[in-house]
Amino acid sequence: FLSSFLIVILFLEIFTRLFYPQNLQKYWTEQEKKYGLEVNKKNYFHKLHRFKNNSASYTFGKFNNRNTLKNNNLNNLNKILVLGDSFAFGYLVEDEKTFVHKLQLDNLNYNFINVSVGAWGTSQYTLFTELNCKEIQPKKIFVILNTDDAFRGYNSGLFKLTNDGELKNRKVVDRKLNEETDFEKNIPLYKFLKSNSHLFMLLRNVIYDLKVKPTYNPWSKDRYWPRPNSNFDNKISEDVKNFNFKIFLRLNEISKKCKSELIIFYSNWATPSMMKNSNPNKLFLENAENFFKKNDIKYFKNYSEMKNLYNNPMKYIIDIDFHPNSKGAELIYNSLKDNVAKVLKD
Repeated sequence: FLSSFLIVILFLEIFTRLFYPQNLQKYWTEQEKKYGLEVNKKNYFHKLHRFKNNSASYTFGKFNNRNTLKNNNLNNLNKILVLGDSFAFGYLVEDEKTFVHKLQLDNLNYNFINVSVGAWGTSQYTLFTELNCKEIQPKKIFVILNTDDAFRGYNSGLFKLTNDGELKNRKVVDRKLNEETDFEKNIPLYKFLKSNSHLFMLLRNVIYDLKVKPTYNPWSKDRYWPRPNSNFDNKISEDVKNFNFKIFLRLNEISKKCKSELIIFYSNWATPSMMKNSNPNKLFLENAENFFKKNDIKYFKNYSEMKNLYNNPMKYIIDIDFHPNSKGAELIYNSLKDNVAKVLKD
């Protein structure tokens, strides 16, 4: 009986590995030591990231950047530093379908260094540039601004606005991304099976999904900050706006010291008019165009090019997850490509 049982388990393990492999690796990010900024791991290959029926693999280079094009000739070209969140990273999107990869293919006379990380915001963009711009030496810096980035930057704790209106760096609390869980510490073989058995991880994920069913919400204003159970007053919105004006002035100053040109592209996943008045990002986005114009920072928002998203949003997102699927990535690419080509000719 034991022999038969082991044979069945072995067969199921092989079957799972071949036809429905699971992610056996820990997360692909880590915290840099000085300030605790979350970055992609350098020179790292994440074999498989899976969510439901969606999967992708990620390769990272020496600048904590996602590499989607294996071309050594790019190393000798002028660099474009791309800063963004999970949308620009290409979360659960295969290499060749990410919009940054497609922009790279259109502009092979530049080397796109995409260092984007999920849940990054304006403070993360600024701090990464501050820490790495001299090493990377980009010709231009692209910020792919997303809907929640202003509040994320404000809420990150990476910068503090002092009483005299200056921004001060702060070290954030260590998130212990790779720390052992209680199950790994207390259940024999649990950690080993998580790292080595596709069958075990499949069963674990199925049990988790049955116990904690993912919340499914159709596209709505509640998709954006604040979530339905959150409330923000007008004071927070004003603080978020003023904080982000300071952040972008600092990022622009860092860019100039690095002899780089800063350019902002709003990914237009939501227009300010779609957001509730209690959304702490709304006030900043409503005033962003005038602010960037006043401070001579190039800023592009292509609402008309994103109209298909607003007409039928569920077509362009990963079910339940809400990140852009390959069609959503294509939509963002089409909204950006002409302006990207324009600024690279300047």
